[in-house]
Amino acid sequence: MKMMRKKKMNKFKLLLQSIAIIGLLFVAFSVSEAAKVKYKEVEVKNGSTIKGKVTWMGTIPKLPPITVFKHMDKCGQEAINPALIINPSNRGVKFTAVYLEKIKEGKSINQKKLKVGSKGVLHVGQDIKQQADSQLCNFQEHVFAFVRTKKVGMYNMENLLHNPHAFGKNGATIFNIPLPDRNRMSKKKVKRVKGINRYQCDTHVHMNGYMLGLPHPYFSVTDKNGNYEIANVPNGKYNLITWHEGYNITEFASDKRPVYDAPHIIKTAIEVKDGQVLDLNFQMPVRDVKVNQKKMSRQVSGH
Repeated sequence: MKMMRKKKMNKFKLLLQSIAIIGLLFVAFSVSEAAKVKYKEVEVKNGSTIKGKVTWMGTIPKLPPITVFKHMDKCGQEAINPALIINPSNRGVKFTAVYLEKIKEGKSINQKKLKVGSKGVLHVGQDIKQQADSQLCNFQEHVFAFVRTKKVGMYNMENLLHNPHAFGKNGATIFNIPLPDRNRMSKKKVKRVKGINRYQCDTHVHMNGYMLGLPHPYFSVTDKNGNYEIANVPNGKYNLITWHEGYNITEFASDKRPVYDAPHIIKTAIEVKDGQVLDLNFQMPVRDVKVNQKKMSRQVSGH
């Protein structure tokens, strides 16, 4: 009797194991098939435009500056915190990513030659003759969006070593590109940047940002007035994502780098057709946040 029960139990375990294996194979197959889905370039006739503005609702918070720990003689003692930049004259929110989610086909990805000032180039450091809005010891494109199947450019404009270093969701390195020379362009495909990923300069803990890598060109990052525009969208129903990073410092990492709270995300179901101009405005924040004034102190001065 015990032997029969044992045999039945073993058969049951084998059945469960078989089901688990089949399930894992199905999941693996589904993931691999999803990874094979590529954006298809087609002729878009009478495409639509999605445009609008991201503005701040309520009292504009004051973020504490970020302490500089390296090259203070060149970078200064503190840096402006780029996690939340609001134009006081019109309340426009800069560096908000707006993009279509999972669009499978659409306009051609017409990438022009990568040069200073062009889209698809991450500008690092300051040279006001080359880029009027460039910032000393910082990333000009704090939120850097690009088509991940094409090459991007990374351009250092100052005589300091910088290294754009991107991380995946699990914290593993996606890429790490040293830029030791001034006025030199590094070109590289960064296919592993999928969606929004954090990036930094390892040398300078105040230099942090986000990269948005998509397989399609239907994205925009708001300018200093909070404006965005996505053009030549084919007819259809889509999800439009409006994403802004968290701006409240919750702690400091072991390297003294600021760590922020969760991002502010708005997901909007839309439909466009026949050359429509769809005006969509968004307001931030999506939740109330009390900004604390956490600031890392510098124990020892130096260069």
